[in-house]
Amino acid sequence: MVTIPQPVKRQVRQEAGFGCCVCGFPIIEYHHIVKGSEKPENIMLLCPNHHREATEGAMRIEEQRNHKSNPINIKRGFVDGVLKLNQKTLGISVGTVQIIGEGDLIVVDGDAIISSRLNEGRLEISLKFYDKDDKLVAQIENNEWIFGDPLPWDLESKYQWIRIRRKLRDLSFVLDARQYPVYILADTWKNGYNLEITRDSVLFKEFDEFKVGLSHLCFVGGYIEIGTKNPMFFRISINPRFNKFIMVSEADIKKRVDKGLRHWELLVYNELRQIQEQCDHEFQIEDRGVERYLHLFCQKCGLVRVIDRT
Repeated sequence: MVTIPQPVKRQVRQEAGFGCCVCGFPIIEYHHIVKGSEKPENIMLLCPNHHREATEGAMRIEEQRNHKSNPINIKRGFVDGVLKLNQKTLGISVGTVQIIGEGDLIVVDGDAIISSRLNEGRLEISLKFYDKDDKLVAQIENNEWIFGDPLPWDLESKYQWIRIRRKLRDLSFVLDARQYPVYILADTWKNGYNLEITRDSVLFKEFDEFKVGLSHLCFVGGYIEIGTKNPMFFRISINPRFNKFIMVSEADIKKRVDKGLRHWELLVYNELRQIQEQCDHEFQIEDRGVERYLHLFCQKCGLVRVIDRT
């Protein structure tokens, strides 16, 4: 397998509008038009289904070159991709629970099942799909399909909306970013237990014998963690980025999310302050065209110091 350099991947993603060149779907794979090449002009973005079509010879080289030169997202005007978000802080509804911030959303037995992050304003999702026998059947990492046969899957997307399901109308994952907070739906398995996320609840169950869930809360700096071993547990754990998390209880969802956002900003501010206090600064002069003041910028922690030259 050829390892594509990260700068090349970035250029290929940008040129394609961060989605499949053929259909625009934002969950992608990198396809080599020229086998083994590391040149961006010989690599294109395809969704898993169109990648299969290309690798099996059903999409001719001429067609590949044409799609590469005329990616559908660019023609539609989606230069920043289908999952471009106009928000500084990520907020996701998991059932009636809101989770503010980036990182893991659902972790089962130490295995991150659903994670999210913002990358230059674009929403990236990481997912693992297991079957009832605990076999990993598909894996997505930061919007890149890295494991699993796409043939049993039906992939659909519109602007700021995607759906991934097994073809027998078996819903597995939906993400809708047209509103704030973003909401997700999911139906997957882990260790013989079914994880089901609907608009109304988060349920983790073994058939009808064991069910637990959460509702109408907002978590800041935390994620849902589930354990299936003895003893079993269903809890909120702290994002390792921070040393605490905040739980907001508020009946009105807008007020709940607004409070959560304020708490997130405070967590990030305190994190930055701790980093700056512990940093052995390496300052560089930053020219801002102001003769009176000298601006010093630390390359390590981002601290800015302003010195009055007068």
